[in-house]
Order: sequence, then structure tokens, then C-alpha cells
Amino acid sequence: MKILFSVFILSLCLCCEPSKIKESKKEGTDSTKVVRSTYSNGKTKAEMPLKNGKKNGLSKSFDKNGNISLELPYVDNLREGKSKKYYEGGKQIYQTTEYKRDKMTGFQTKYRENGDVLSVARYDNDLPCLDLKEYYKDNTLKNKYPKIKITAIDRLDTEGVYLLKLSMSEKVRKVKYYTGKLSAGGCLNEDLYSVLLNESENTGQLSYHLAPGGFIMEELNIIAVAETIYGNSYIAQTKHNLAIDN
Repeated sequence: MKILFSVFILSLCLCCEPSKIKESKKEGTDSTKVVRSTYSNGKTKAEMPLKNGKKNGLSKSFDKNGNISLELPYVDNLREGKSKKYYEGGKQIYQTTEYKRDKMTGFQTKYRENGDVLSVARYDNDLPCLDLKEYYKDNTLKNKYPKIKITAIDRLDTEGVYLLKLSMSEKVRKVKYYTGKLSAGGCLNEDLYSVLLNESENTGQLSYHLAPGGFIMEELNIIAVAETIYGNSYIAQTKHNLAIDN
């Protein structure tokens, strides 16, 4: 089964709280308009520039106090360029994300409230890549991450099955496992295959059923995508030489 991997993405919603929106207002010419929605207190909730009926320009979202919360650029209905998400109050940027043709492609950078860089993550077509950088409060680079552990369980004599149990060397919040190769740019891709996951234990399992006299030899590339404390996706990978006979 091929990879079905979703990455949380930044989105702008003009109708997140429909019961609190008074009405939408349009300003501009017939070909160029700005559509605005408001909270029940009359303050602007969101505004979206339209050109010839399509989203074009910088859309904005605001909190109930009128502070900017999100800026998201569009070109012909597609996210294109760098979005900006703000901390409460709208004075400090929390996160910037680069988009190309409506996909997260480029860098997503998170910031602390004092403006220091918290993390820099690279994406390609909405999928995470290698080279995640995360920083401690003293601005030093985090360089220790969990690694993949592989435990072989031989049940060929009793059940005719050989198992590889996949786990991480340290406790992680969430993890998914895959087999296959990363893209040339070091990113996840649709050609990877998902590994059966035990979500309660954060472990994966590969099973090999082998009839008497059977033999399997192959080199596996195993990939783990673990969620970090900062909500980023860290990629680890390792090779495993599989050689079993029954």
C-alpha cells in the first residue's frame, strides 16, 4: 500500500464561525474586489482580494480584537509565496510557510515570541524532508534525535513467519514507518510504502511468511517520521540486510 501521508498545513477560512459573521462586503471594480467578513462586534474577521472571480493577492485573517493573525498569498486560487502566521496580538510572527502552486514547497520557519528562530523545516509538495533544524532557547542547534531500532522475531518453526519490529531509541509523540527510498532531494514521496503501525506503542511491524524451503534476501531502507516536541516532522532512516530461510 503506497504512502498516504498528510501534513498539517496552514489555511485561511473565511467562514470558520458562520454564526458570528454578519455579512460579506465587496469593494473595488467588477474585475478586482476585496471580500470582507466580520465578527458580530463589527470588526473584520477576514478579507480576500479577488480578481476576475479568483483569489489573487494577500488574504488576511484577524482576531476579534482586530489584530492580524494570518496572511496568505494567492495567485489564481492557489497559495503562492510566503504565508505569515502571528502570535496572539498580531505583533510577532509565529510561523512563515512557503508555497508553490498550492503546496508547501520550500521552508517553514517557526519563531519564539522574542523573535528568535525556533525551527526551520523543509517541505516538497506538502511532504517533509531531511535537514530539520530546531534550536534551544539559547539558540544552539539541537543535534540529538531518536534513531530507528529493529528487533527480529523468528517464528518460522512455529508459525512460518519472520517479523521485524520497528521502534525508536527514545520516546516520541507520534511516529510512522515506511520502506523505500526518499526522493533525490531527501523528501518523502508517494512511492514509499506504509508499515503496519501499532499506534498505542508507536511501533511498526514487517511480516515475512515463508514456506518450508523458502528463502528471502534483500536490503531494506526503513524510514521513520517522528513528531518532535515543536510539532515538526523529523525523518530518520536506516538500512537493514534481510536474510531468512525456512
